[in-house]
Amino acid sequence: MRVKVSSPELVGRLVAYLAFDSNVVVTQLADDEVEVSFLGSLNANAQHMHTELRLRAWIAANPEAVVVVRE
Repeated sequence: MRVKVSSPELVGRLVAYLAFDSNVVVTQLADDEVEVSFLGSLNANAQHMHTELRLRAWIAANPEAVVVVRE
């Protein structure tokens, strides 16, 4: 899943937050966009759910961020 944030300055915080879990692979695609995937046998729906839950927690800690998720 691709995650685009409103500010390139927030990408480093997002990457650090998501990459804390060794089952998450985060690849920076642009100054303001990353791709998130999970290791293991999660189907697309499960990956979407896990990504959304983690993003909600991150957004709660970074309320200035505007986040757009796309597959």
